[in-house]
Amino acid sequence: MRRLSLLIFSGVILCMLIFLMPTGVSQNSIHKSLNQTYEILRAPDVNATIPELTHSEWHSTAEWTIQTDQTWKEYRAWLLNQIGGTFRILSETKYQIKLRKTFHSEIHDIKLIADETDEMIHVIYRVSLW
Repeated sequence: MRRLSLLIFSGVILCMLIFLMPTGVSQNSIHKSLNQTYEILRAPDVNATIPELTHSEWHSTAEWTIQTDQTWKEYRAWLLNQIGGTFRILSETKYQIKLRKTFHSEIHDIKLIADETDEMIHVIYRVSLW
């Protein structure tokens, strides 16, 4: 009976420790990933706005705009050469591409939406836990 009580008590303590473990992606990791992604997506001689970052418990999202004189086709070719095998293509339409990479328990998603009339590309970068 004493062993059973000790086992139950140990199980309860273990469950509490797991429950109280910090969740979410660390802010340092988010900023490092954001800076790397921001630089990867910027073609040479291209202007980009400063990313706006929002956080929740399970994910962080950054959005910014890239202004380029390249066509979407040229930028897409440059981008795929730039990212190599780091990200995989999830989906693609005429003026949009979704990319993803996973790293340990983090999911890094990039969505690029082109507006060729304004020569702008809207970027949404999201890091979340799975």
